[in-house]
Amino acid sequence: MSNLQEVTLRWVQRQLGTAKLEERSIRCLLSGIYGRILSSLAMSSLPLPPSLRVALQRMRGVTIGNHVFIGLGCWLDSVAPGLITIEDHVSLAGHVTILTHSDPTEPIREIWGDEETKVFGPVTIKRGAWLAINVVVLPKVTIGENSIVAAGAVVTEDVPPNVMVGGVPAKIIKGIKR
Repeated sequence: MSNLQEVTLRWVQRQLGTAKLEERSIRCLLSGIYGRILSSLAMSSLPLPPSLRVALQRMRGVTIGNHVFIGLGCWLDSVAPGLITIEDHVSLAGHVTILTHSDPTEPIREIWGDEETKVFGPVTIKRGAWLAINVVVLPKVTIGENSIVAAGAVVTEDVPPNVMVGGVPAKIIKGIKR
């Protein structure tokens, strides 16, 4: 790694405060900036057509099937969007948050250790699922086929197919019959 690259990455890390810079090269850093610009557009509350929000998320690396609706202000992880899979006929209402990583502050990392506290994991939203407004999905979670996640729920573990879940943390409310 060149001296200029090291200096640049250290400067960027200082600008982030306690957030940990994941990019390890200038090329990755520039790619990350491009991705964050796309994510700002895709995740804004600007009145963009849902098809454009889907296209922007695909450009960021999110795997998205056909006939997917992404509402206003949805925030799909900006650090590892490639870990998100959204299958066909899924609907994300407004202000849904999907996280594929969690990385605590420097003091917590020093106390617990880097690997103990860092969480990276895929999120999969299966075919036909509906996530209502203000839902939060944490890393390493799969939402089952044709399931409904009620407004304001925080999903911390896998959701089976054909159920409705809600609450903090989300629990099964009832089964869905076809």
